[in-house]
Amino acid sequence: MAYVPHTAEDISRMLAASGKASMEDLFASIPPELRLQRPLCMGEARSEAEILREMERAAARNRRIDDRPSFLGAGVYHRFIPAAVDHLSGRGEFFTAYTPYQPEASQGTLQAVFEYQSMIARLCGMEISNASMYDGATALAEAVLMTYAIHQKGTRILLSAGIHPEHRQVLETYFRHHPVRLEVVPLGPNGSIDPAALARRAAEAGDVFAVAIQSPNFFGVLEDGKAIRSALDGTAAPPLLIASVDPISLALVEPPGAWGADVAVGDGQSLGNEPYFGGPSFGFFAARMAHVRKVPGRIIGETRDRDGRRGYVLTFQTREQHIRRERATSNICTNQGLACLRSAMYLTFLGEKGFRLVAERTVRMAHLAWKRLTAVPGVRPVFQGPFFGEFTVAFDRSAQEVYRSLGDQGIVGGLALGRYFPQREKEMLIACTEMTRTEDIGRLEEALRGIL
Repeated sequence: MAYVPHTAEDISRMLAASGKASMEDLFASIPPELRLQRPLCMGEARSEAEILREMERAAARNRRIDDRPSFLGAGVYHRFIPAAVDHLSGRGEFFTAYTPYQPEASQGTLQAVFEYQSMIARLCGMEISNASMYDGATALAEAVLMTYAIHQKGTRILLSAGIHPEHRQVLETYFRHHPVRLEVVPLGPNGSIDPAALARRAAEAGDVFAVAIQSPNFFGVLEDGKAIRSALDGTAAPPLLIASVDPISLALVEPPGAWGADVAVGDGQSLGNEPYFGGPSFGFFAARMAHVRKVPGRIIGETRDRDGRRGYVLTFQTREQHIRRERATSNICTNQGLACLRSAMYLTFLGEKGFRLVAERTVRMAHLAWKRLTAVPGVRPVFQGPFFGEFTVAFDRSAQEVYRSLGDQGIVGGLALGRYFPQREKEMLIACTEMTRTEDIGRLEEALRGIL
């Protein structure tokens, strides 16, 4: 973003308009002891060209994710983004982090969010979608709050051990002072939830209002959502089912709505948003129409005015700042409006065929990597369950040591799982996307042979 300094005349006009005599008067409310009493250490003034050269030299020291093979994923992925997404989302009329909550919000903004909601609902196989959450973790937490409000019986929710550990940490924070009790259900030997064991656990607990799973789960394994829903329906008081999903995988696997989930959530970073430094991203949230009055955030609707012209409106806005007050379903406010708008642009430019090709290449690269890496002496697969774009392997030494050794060879390795699970200190989560090349996998294979 270009910086154009104000002229002395600009400053004088703004001071006159604000009724201030000097720049110092603008900061009069700040106590003197809190103010810097010396000039900033900025050095001598330089020309714009000199400053640009200095900034370019500094930027050149950064390591870019597309400069080297990268197999790091675990919720944030390096994917291709069409240039048109950056170009259009940078336009002044779109460049905002807010979703609308004023009744007078522009029709263009409302329509853009309506289109986003429509795409997410279709992707998840659900009837409705809201206008985004902060990220995948808060979307999951808000889904738990919603199912608790809907069920109105029970205080326990069963969480799959395959849910991202950071998402579980967010849940623990949300419900630290709440009657909801979180119980983690372990994975089976193939890396996925055993539907029968899950149903028995729900029946034994007796007061379970919901079950939350992730598919593909944190270790990369796909869950059998249909079998889980069927097993839960066989209990005396079937709990609601929350599914946290990878949106790219939905181009190939059945969406949560097709196998009976009540709520589908996830992180939208993969949909046209760069990895950055782990954010910002946005959370998507889709549900069945029966739950529409309990959905957090905002829902944009399409209607007709009295002259028959199509228009867009804020159909639901459940924030506590509005008329709902203490009856609000959520306090989510500064939603990631720009990030979810980018996802709508991304899906539009790829289209159904392009979106499926992205998912297909992701699967091919991941399965090629699995085949070649597990043939390396000292590397073994941890789980045998089906996977989409990530898989877990174990080494005969510390995965963190392997990661550092790969870094010395210009390769970004997968996530060393000891960061979250001390008992998995020798395991690594390897991620592939459509940006992974066959030669990248070859370099990783060769490097691991040397290291191990």
